[in-house]
Amino acid sequence: MIIEAEPEDIDEVYELWHELLEFHQPHHPVFRYKPNSEQVLKKELLARLKDKDTRIFGYVQQDNWRGMIIATLKQAAPGFKLLKKGYIAETVVQEQYRGTGIGNELVEAAKKWLTDNGADHIELQVSVKNKAAIRFWETQGFSPSTQHMILDLSSKAKKS
Repeated sequence: MIIEAEPEDIDEVYELWHELLEFHQPHHPVFRYKPNSEQVLKKELLARLKDKDTRIFGYVQQDNWRGMIIATLKQAAPGFKLLKKGYIAETVVQEQYRGTGIGNELVEAAKKWLTDNGADHIELQVSVKNKAAIRFWETQGFSPSTQHMILDLSSKAKKS
């Protein structure tokens, strides 16, 4: 069943988010986090839970969180045709439940909330190394529009 997460769900939300972070560790340095940073990461998630323009939806089965998705509304700069962006951030389904339809339900919940709140389009980012996620998002109707690129200056500075 899909539920809207509340601040008191922070531990469950963090546990899923942490699973997503761990999965992405080998993909790129941008996904890496510092050791012993659980409290600061939970603080970030708590801020999102309290943000009026953000919703975290969870798929809960027998009191166990199996997946989650974070959706945010953002205003584009005036002058653009598409003015109210829906943004899907972190999305995760526990590995043993992937392919069961949970991801589809989470996306539908996010799309409904974003649409009901005036979003005229939805954007997201997906790791180029996560081929399964790219296929998933394509089946949801998403298509590439840009190539997001990163230059890690911190590692460049360490080599000097």
